[in-house]
Formats: sequence, structure tokens, C-alpha cells
Amino acid sequence: MRTPDEASLPLLAEGVDYTVEESGRWVFTARHLRSRGYCCFNACRQCPWGQAGKTAAQACADLERRLKELEHDLAQAALDVDLAGYRLGVLRVRPRRGASAAGLATLGRRIEALAEPHLTVTRVAWE
Repeated sequence: MRTPDEASLPLLAEGVDYTVEESGRWVFTARHLRSRGYCCFNACRQCPWGQAGKTAAQACADLERRLKELEHDLAQAALDVDLAGYRLGVLRVRPRRGASAAGLATLGRRIEALAEPHLTVTRVAWE
């Protein structure tokens, strides 16, 4: 029987969502990682976003490069924002001063569109 906390977690099927190595380590499948909808940049072995085979340092460097490219594109589009980071599909952004809530929604959609070639953004979070 699952506890209330476990009930909110998705059920994972061995051989479909993950495999277990002899050491006991779980390795998520490309299918499962793709179903999450974003890259975690943890250099997963089966990464469908091109991080497979990289070291953790290489994956981190790739994320930094992508964020710098996105910052450049945001500046070219004259969007006055600062990127605060990216984690698990969430792009953290600091807006310009005086931006309204309605303006942030529109700005968020523009940022998501500009981010598309660089990162898989599931949500823009304002700081």
C-alpha cells in the first residue's frame, strides 16, 4: 500500500521507465526522460536531449553556454530581463522594474519562444 506522499508520485515500470544495474543503481530510459518534457543537465546516460555520454562538468558547461546564448538573444530582442538560472525545466528570470502582472505574462511567452532553440522551458518563474 502506498503512503499519501507516495500516491502523488507517478508509477514507474522497470524495463519501461528504468533499468537496474547489478550495482543497484537505477538508470532512467530515454522514453521516461522524454516524458518529463525537459533536460535536467545531469548527463543522464540515456538523455534524449544530447547529454548522454558527457561528464557532469560537460553537461553543466553546456547549460552555461546555452544560457549565455539565450541572454544574447534576449538582449537582441531588447527584453530588459536578467536570467537567474535554469533547473528542471524552470527558467528563473528577474524582470525590469515596473513591469505589470499582465506585462509579465506577455513577456514570459516571448521569453519561452526565444528560449526554444536553447532550452526546454516548461515555465518561467519570476524573481
